[in-house]
Amino acid sequence: MTPMAQSVQMGKISPRVRHLRELATIRSTARKILLEARRGASKNFTVHDDKISEAAAMVARVTRANYPDLEIPFHSRWRHFEIAAPANPGSDQSPRNLAYELIGDPRRAVGAGSRLEWLTRAWDLVMVSVLLDAGAGDQWTYQDDATGMSFRRSEGLGIASLRMFQSGIFSANPSTDPYRVDAQRLSALDTAELAKGFQVSESNHLAGLEGRAKLLRSFGEKLLRPDYDMNPLVRPGDLARVALDQSKAGVVSIPHVFSQLLNRLSSMWPGRPSLDGSALGDVWSFAGAGPGSPAPEFVPFHKLTQWLTYSLAEPLVATGIQISGLDELTGLPEYRNGGLLLDLGVLELLDSKASNTSHRPDSPLIVEWRALTVALLDEIADQVRLKLEQPDLELAQILQGGTWAAGRILAAEKRGPLAPPPLKIESDGTVF
Repeated sequence: MTPMAQSVQMGKISPRVRHLRELATIRSTARKILLEARRGASKNFTVHDDKISEAAAMVARVTRANYPDLEIPFHSRWRHFEIAAPANPGSDQSPRNLAYELIGDPRRAVGAGSRLEWLTRAWDLVMVSVLLDAGAGDQWTYQDDATGMSFRRSEGLGIASLRMFQSGIFSANPSTDPYRVDAQRLSALDTAELAKGFQVSESNHLAGLEGRAKLLRSFGEKLLRPDYDMNPLVRPGDLARVALDQSKAGVVSIPHVFSQLLNRLSSMWPGRPSLDGSALGDVWSFAGAGPGSPAPEFVPFHKLTQWLTYSLAEPLVATGIQISGLDELTGLPEYRNGGLLLDLGVLELLDSKASNTSHRPDSPLIVEWRALTVALLDEIADQVRLKLEQPDLELAQILQGGTWAAGRILAAEKRGPLAPPPLKIESDGTVF
């Protein structure tokens, strides 16, 4: 094991903070909150268990429609780099992945050096893109000159971030080496530069623009000056080398990748609670969250870190590297998956007026909604596997197939083509 790998493994994290950074804690806490809601103890929701089968049936139908052969890719940022292939008779109709077209075919990355070089570039791109992937709002559109297409929401944010990467905006040497991300460059990124890349104007407002810029600057700073005793990194993609160094028998542990990201980056999230001297990240106070746990007053989600981990897993698999523990990641507690539950009546608001007002991410209603989403997605996933007769489907595939797409369909049917979520959330560009 290299000195860097040994250093990254070390840390000064309290047992309570470490507990809140474990994937198992996310699931167990969410299940406790679901159990309490089923007992009628929730102040915000009623759970209608008879609707779970209906939700699973819809997810199965949508999955079959989207992937008739059930060859389902992971739910990851890479899907947002895809556009439909031209409708030419007899041609391959699979989606074009603009990111793979830009950085090259991973299957051609032959040999350890070439494979690591491709992975570093892929992780550079996807890490920045994921950190920019919070709710865009319903007023923003991205016009992509290269394809002549317009994109909104997550797809728009994905394509816009790809084009910024292509332009070299994140590189320390954009004229000679544009397709990379440098920590030093991120730490000095100006909000106006990001606004230009996202085509923001008075008539094209992007929610949480300043929050996104601050997050990227903080990300760059944490790579250069990480928490605890971790070694600094020149590029975010250098974490690929760390993951390979720490692999066992050539198998990369996905939970370990998740842990490395959390331990390195948790303090970069703005306005989050702290415990025992450590910033907690996407962890929120909630009364009675986890009785009997080391930190019973907190509910952990780590949604963007999990979304990032799902998105880092795909390039590993694409280059033929074996991974383990993907199923330990949870369903993502965001408004498409949570919207599916509300729109199908699996969850019902006790106060119907709550859908008419905006809510902060730290409000008890939003925290509980997210926790119930994590727990109920596991139950829906079990039924989807039965309905599709695919017992080995990963949760990452069910999300893609899947729950996220079904949530968007329902949102469009119930609230029009802009498809806002059923609950209004005050976004700072760093949570959803």
